Amino acid sequence: MAEPPQAPGLLYHPRLLFVVLWTGTVANSLGIARGAMDAFIALATQAHSTMSPTLLRDRALVQTQVAEAEAILSAARAYVLASVGTAWEAVSAGVPDPSHEVAQARLAITHGMHEAVRVVDRLFHAAGTNAIYRKNGLERYFRDVHTAVQHAAGLPVHIESAGKVFLGLRPPDLGW
Repeated sequence: MAEPPQAPGLLYHPRLLFVVLWTGTVANSLGIARGAMDAFIALATQAHSTMSPTLLRDRALVQTQVAEAEAILSAARAYVLASVGTAWEAVSAGVPDPSHEVAQARLAITHGMHEAVRVVDRLFHAAGTNAIYRKNGLERYFRDVHTAVQHAAGLPVHIESAGKVFLGLRPPDLGW
């Protein structure tokens, strides 16, 4: 990865390398969160808890949790799309130092992965014990998103690196 690209084009541009590689990684995490949202909504229309016969969907707290999870997921997705697009455009236009744009994109990717975990965790807990049964699907999304965030793209060091760039410093990691 530290070698010059073997082929021309932005896909192999050294400043965009990790942005390109990790966009699919964050997309996977956000997709897992979206799947969890869909599974939870289906569950909430038919399930209640052992403590109450009221369907999950009819509970104010659950309604709030779903709305907050949707806002978190949609905001994270929008940030990824906007910042990755801006970084791509900056490098395409030949901006002499696209560090700020690349930092925003890499930050959005890492942030998006962690927000996906937050969404799934929120829904998992809103489901109560229903979440632990395989037949309801949430336990799978929970495991998958917690596995996905272990990818190198989810490492907190990328948040620190973005902060360094925003403060006028150059991170020591690859791609800067």
